[in-house]
Amino acid sequence: MAEAHTPGAEVVSLQSRSAYRPDLGQLARNQMAAARAAKELSCGDFAALLASMLGWPVGAEQVLAWETSATPPGDVLVAAELLVRQASPVASDNNDALTQIMGDRFADLIGVYASRSEFQAKFPPTELLDNADDVRAAGLSLNMLCQTYSEARLREIIEAGTSLTCLFLKPYGRHIAQRESEEGYPEGRLSALTALNMTILEDRVAGRLSPEARSRLQIGVYDEPIRFNVLLIDSELCVAQPYLPQVRGVDSPTFLIKKDRSAGGLYGMFSQIFTSLWERREE
Repeated sequence: MAEAHTPGAEVVSLQSRSAYRPDLGQLARNQMAAARAAKELSCGDFAALLASMLGWPVGAEQVLAWETSATPPGDVLVAAELLVRQASPVASDNNDALTQIMGDRFADLIGVYASRSEFQAKFPPTELLDNADDVRAAGLSLNMLCQTYSEARLREIIEAGTSLTCLFLKPYGRHIAQRESEEGYPEGRLSALTALNMTILEDRVAGRLSPEARSRLQIGVYDEPIRFNVLLIDSELCVAQPYLPQVRGVDSPTFLIKKDRSAGGLYGMFSQIFTSLWERREE
C-alpha cells in the first residue's frame, strides 16, 4: 500500500541525498561547548576536571580549541558527558571526580573506599560528627564512635544537643562468637572489645552527662547475624560497610551515601536496616 501524502508537503529522505554528510566534527565541538556551559565553568576549570578524569594534562587552550576548531577525541567527549551527569559531591575534591560520578549511577551512592582506614583518612570522625544533630549507629563494636572519637568530645556534642543511638552486637552472644571464629580471633576477643566500648559509653560518657543530656544517649544490643556496620547522620548521610567472609570489618569496603530526595536510593535501605534492628533489640 502506498503511503498517504499530504498535498503541499515535501517528503525528505536522507537516504535519497547521497551527497549528504553530517559535520561530525562540528557536532562534537558543539557537544564540548554545551558540556562546559552546563557546568557553568571557565575553560581552565573545565580543563582541570577533564584532566582529573582522563589522567593526562588538559589546558584551557585545548578546551577552547575543542569547542571551536579541533575535533575532540572520543575519550574527551565521554569524560565531558560524565561531568555533565556528575551529581553535586559531598567534598569538592576534583581528584575524586571519577569516584563521585560512578557513584551517581547508583542514585545516592557518592563514594566507595577500599577500607575503613582509607575512608577515615578522607573523612575523619570529627568532620562527620562534630556538628551532627542526630547520629544512629549499628554494627559490631562501633569503634569509629568509641575508639577513634574521644569520649570527651562525645560528651560535649551530646550536651550541646546531639542525639546518639548506638546498637552493638551482643557481647558473648551466639552471633559475635560466630564472627570471632570467621575472622580467626580467639574466643571472646571481639566480645571483650565490644563490652569495653559499651562501658565507655555507659560509664565514661553517659555517666558524666547532665540528666537532660543523658536522655539523648540510647544504647542497645542485638544478637543476629551481622551484615553491615551502619552510621546514619542527620537523616542525610550514611556510612555503611558490609561484613565479608573472613575479612575484618576495618578492612571491608566502605560506602558513602548521601540521601537523594528524588530517588529511593541506598540511604532508605540502610535507614530501614537500622530501624528494624533497633526495634528487635534485646531489652
